Amino acid sequence: MKRIVLFAFAFGIAPAHASFVGFDIPGGGTQDGKGTYVNGINLEGAVTGNVIGSSGATSGFVRQPNGDVVTFNAATGADTHAIDISFAGVQTGYYTGDDAHNHGFMRSLAGEIVNFDPKHSTGTQAISVNRHGEVGGQYSDERGLQRGFLRKLDGRVETFDGNPNAQTFGTFVTGISAGRNISGFWFDGASAMHGFLRFRNGVVSQIDIEGAGSGALQGTQVESLNTMGDAAGFYTDSGGKRHGFVRTHGGKIDTFDAPGAVNTIVASINSARDVAGYFTDAQGVAHGFLRKAHGRFKTFDAPGASLKPSRGTFVSDLNDFDTVTGEVFDEQFGAHGFTGNP
Repeated sequence: MKRIVLFAFAFGIAPAHASFVGFDIPGGGTQDGKGTYVNGINLEGAVTGNVIGSSGATSGFVRQPNGDVVTFNAATGADTHAIDISFAGVQTGYYTGDDAHNHGFMRSLAGEIVNFDPKHSTGTQAISVNRHGEVGGQYSDERGLQRGFLRKLDGRVETFDGNPNAQTFGTFVTGISAGRNISGFWFDGASAMHGFLRFRNGVVSQIDIEGAGSGALQGTQVESLNTMGDAAGFYTDSGGKRHGFVRTHGGKIDTFDAPGAVNTIVASINSARDVAGYFTDAQGVAHGFLRKAHGRFKTFDAPGASLKPSRGTFVSDLNDFDTVTGEVFDEQFGAHGFTGNP
């Protein structure tokens, strides 16, 4: 689906039957946060993301299940971040232009690229693409406030706010379903976050999880939704701790923490209502998890993950076959991609 949005800004042993593939995209750096970052996976297991070279230059990529890789830039020489990939292999994301502003793009499986910006945008980030090729994301307006957008198949763009009272940072979009429903969160005047679901008719439903804090960078972040209208994400309490949640399309909410977690970050929900993400332990190491709809957890460390603080396994997405993807960080803080089934 997409890259998780974070503002701050006995553990993780993979079961014997777990099956993972680690990979590095050619041209990636090997330390200091450089390397391969995986942001999205589709139903067939193709993944997309970005690779950061030793110089800091960033390119997008798509990797097929057989290991074939294509790297690309959405404009000549432009730093490119590929965030999501659809069932048909359409990628979306954003790039930094010669004007030093971000611009959205869509790239077909054949390599055709369409660049776009909502009207009056001073910076566009396309975040999610559904199976029909419709794109959701956010852009900065003339005041510097983030606003949501929906780009339709014919290229027309609808803009919206998660709430008319959205302030400070504004509105952030995290996902778009096949039914054109959109998930995200918005900031109030205290810089606290409130989740939302925007339905295809334009009606917006606010989601605030009980126990979420109301201070700066606290509150509720809806990170993903499925075709049924179920949503998942995490909330930050008044003590700064993060906890996961699932909200069914009927409004029932389950909150949870991964086993051994100090912080739980939910990245994605699939059609079976399974969710995936990562958690950090008391030593500050990140471990991946898959939580089945009935509440059973599988925790894991993907190949190559260092178990030193601020490193580990970071899950970014999940498909309907419970295949997860993301990246690990090694001891030199080099980033490496992975995909597989816990």
